Amino acid sequence: MKESAKNNEIALTGQYLGVVEEYLPDKQSTYVREGQIYATKTGIVNINKDRRAIEIKSYQEEDRRTVKINDIIIGTLLFLRLYSVGIRFATINNKIHFNSSYFGNIHVSHISHQFIEKISDAFQITDIVRAKVIRQEQNEYSLSTVGKNLGVIHADCSICGTTLEKIGVNKLRCPRCGNVENRKLASDYGNVTESLRY
Repeated sequence: MKESAKNNEIALTGQYLGVVEEYLPDKQSTYVREGQIYATKTGIVNINKDRRAIEIKSYQEEDRRTVKINDIIIGTLLFLRLYSVGIRFATINNKIHFNSSYFGNIHVSHISHQFIEKISDAFQITDIVRAKVIRQEQNEYSLSTVGKNLGVIHADCSICGTTLEKIGVNKLRCPRCGNVENRKLASDYGNVTESLRY
C-alpha cells in the first residue's frame, strides 16, 4: 500500500497524496482517480486536520516577479516631464527586484486628490516613491500616488543633497541648508517600516 503525503512536505505533479476515505480533495490542486488523490501541480502539501482536506499550495502567486494591476511598487524617479514623471521599479509588493526592467509613469492627474499645478511641486528627480499600479500599456505601467500611504517616502535636498525632514503635510525642510521644498508625501515619510526582501 502507498504511503500518504505528510503535511508541509513537497509534492510533485502527479504524486500520490492519499485516498478519498482519508482526505477531502481540493478541486484546484488535486485530482481523484479510482479513489486515490493525486497532485495536479508541484508545491507544498497542506492538510487541514479539522476538515480532513488536502491541497497543494504553490507559492508562485506570492513570489511572482511580474507586475499586476493594484500592486504596490517602490521606485526611483528617473525624469520629470511637463505632465508626468518616470519611475524605475525597485520593489514590487515589498520584494526587491535587482536590475528591474519595469518602468512606470505617474500622470499629473494621478498624483493627488488636490490640484497639482506643477509636477515639481510633487516630485523631484532621485525621490523614492511608493505608488499603485493602475493600468498597463505594452511595457509601461500607469501609476497613481492618490491616497495617504502613497507618494514620496524619501527625498534629498535639491540644493545640497541632504535628506529632507518633514515639517508639514506636504512640506520638507533641509536640516543642513534650510531649503524648504514641496512634495506629495506618503503618510509614513521618514518612518518607512516596510521590510524589503528579495
